[in-house]
Amino acid sequence: MALPKSTKKLSASKHIRKMSMKSFLESSPSTPVHGPLVRSPVRILGSGLSALTLARSLHKKKIPFKIFTKDCPPEDSPNRHDYSLSLPARSIRSLKLLLNMSTKSFQDHLLVPNTTPFPRGTTNTIVRVHRGRLERCLRSLFKDDIEWNCEIKVRSSGPSRLVFPPHVDALEGNITFDCMGVHSPVQCPGSYNVISPIVVFRGTVILSKTLWDQKFQDWFPRNTAHINKKFGATNLDLIINQISEQTGEVSLTYIYSRPVLDGLMDTEDELWKPTRPTHEAASPVLIEKFLDEIKTFRHKNVLPGPYNVIFNPEKMKEDRILHWLMRTLRADQPEAIKLWASDEKIMKLGDAVMSMPIVETIGAELAISDGLKAAEQIEKFGGERLHCWFIERWQWKLAVSHESYRRVLVRYKRSM
Repeated sequence: MALPKSTKKLSASKHIRKMSMKSFLESSPSTPVHGPLVRSPVRILGSGLSALTLARSLHKKKIPFKIFTKDCPPEDSPNRHDYSLSLPARSIRSLKLLLNMSTKSFQDHLLVPNTTPFPRGTTNTIVRVHRGRLERCLRSLFKDDIEWNCEIKVRSSGPSRLVFPPHVDALEGNITFDCMGVHSPVQCPGSYNVISPIVVFRGTVILSKTLWDQKFQDWFPRNTAHINKKFGATNLDLIINQISEQTGEVSLTYIYSRPVLDGLMDTEDELWKPTRPTHEAASPVLIEKFLDEIKTFRHKNVLPGPYNVIFNPEKMKEDRILHWLMRTLRADQPEAIKLWASDEKIMKLGDAVMSMPIVETIGAELAISDGLKAAEQIEKFGGERLHCWFIERWQWKLAVSHESYRRVLVRYKRSM
C-alpha cells in the first residue's frame, strides 16, 4: 500500500476544529530548525518494537539516543514476549538489512518454525517471527543505552510535563519519541478509543515432542505456524511460538474468540468485560467462567484432532490464560501535532499513536515501519520535518486500520 503523494486532502478532525491541516500547522507554534541536525541524544520512551527498531536504526546511522522504559531488565524477565507474531515479507527483509544478518542466520534464529524459507522478491508472503528473540537482536548493540525500571509520569500542566524517577538522568533532548504503547501516560485529548465487542482468551501450553509428533505435526503441513478452525462465529486458533532444538518441545499459543452473544448487553455476557482493569486479565473468576464456556462449547461441537487436545477444560486449568481486549486507539491528529509543537517536542510512534485489535491486525508491521521511517527523517532533516512526515503517513495508516477492521468483520461473520 503506497503512501499518499500529497497532503491536500488531509484535514484536522472535524469534532476538534473546522480548518485544514495546513491552517492548523500555521496557527501552531513553529518547529525550530535543528542545527546541527541533532543537538543532543534522541529520547525514546518505551522498549517495544517501535522503540527498539528506531533505536537500532539510529545506532546504525551513528545518531545518539537513550531509551527510558518502565520494564525490568531482560535478565529479570527471561520469558518476556515468548511468542511469535506475523510479519509480511517486506518487514522481514527490512529487519534483515537493519540487523545485518545473513538469510540463514535470520531464518535459524528468528523465523517460526526455523524451516520457513526466507521470503524473496516482491512476494506478499506472511511469516512468523519470535518476538522475544527479535527484540533481543534489536537491542544487542546498545544495552548500555537503556534505562530500565524507569516509569515516566506526566504532569497535567507546565512547560516540562514529563516526570522521570529521581535516580534517572532524564537528559536534555530536543526530540522525544513516545513509544509507550496503548497505555502511554502521554495522552492526546479527543483520541478515538474503542473496544470491539469480541470476547478473546489466549493461553500457552508446552507440548512434548512425542505428543507433537503424534497429534499435531500433520495438522501443521510444511512450514505452517498458524492454523484456524471456525465454528459458526467462534474461532479457534493454534499458533507455534517456538520449537526447542534441544528437546523438540513445542510452545503453542491457543486463542478462543467469538462476538459478544447476540442480543445481550455487555453486563449480561459474563465473558465480555470491556471496562476491566489491566491487572484483571488473568482474574481466576473470569478464567473459571471461560473454562465453563469451553465445557459447553465441547458439548455442542465436535473438535477435530489438535483442537480436541488443546481445548480441554481440565488440562487448560494448568495453563496461563489471559483475557484480551480487542482495543482500537487512534490519537487525535491535531493534538498529536500539538505535542510535537510543544516545548518538549514529543512525537508519538507505533501503538502510542495508533493501535489495532490484537487479532487479525498488523500492529507489529506498523510499529517496525514507524521506527525505520522516523530514523530516516532524523538522519535527513534532524526532526525539522517530522510533523510533515506524520501527516503524510496518517492517511496510509487510516487505510491500513480500516482494512484491518474489515478482516476482523470477515473473521467473526457467522459461517453458514
